[in-house]
Amino acid sequence: MGRALLLVFCTLALAGCATRGARPSSAGNPGPAEAGPSATNPAPSQVVGRVIAVDAGTASVIVQLAPYATFSSALSGRTLIARRDDLEPTARLLASPYLRGRVLGTRLLEGRPETGDEVVLPGTAR
Repeated sequence: MGRALLLVFCTLALAGCATRGARPSSAGNPGPAEAGPSATNPAPSQVVGRVIAVDAGTASVIVQLAPYATFSSALSGRTLIARRDDLEPTARLLASPYLRGRVLGTRLLEGRPETGDEVVLPGTAR
């Protein structure tokens, strides 16, 4: 029993020493305003969803909204950008008032979107 208690005590002492490190000095560390190129910045566009259907005859593009996409204002009348996975734009879309559940209807303004293209609302994260 004594050996078990000694083992538990040593384990806890070692765990405490492992998590206690040298405290960084604030003088040598850059703050968020002075952070270098490795700093993470917000994306310049907000993901709306993905193209699930394209009808070239009626210039309609159906977009399934992203699961966690939230929009503070209505999308109707806003210009959206469809882009491939390599972030190359494929089309400009105009959001229509058609929004049923997680499905948004859009009008094709220019370009050639394909099923699976990501749809974003440009310039909203700054």
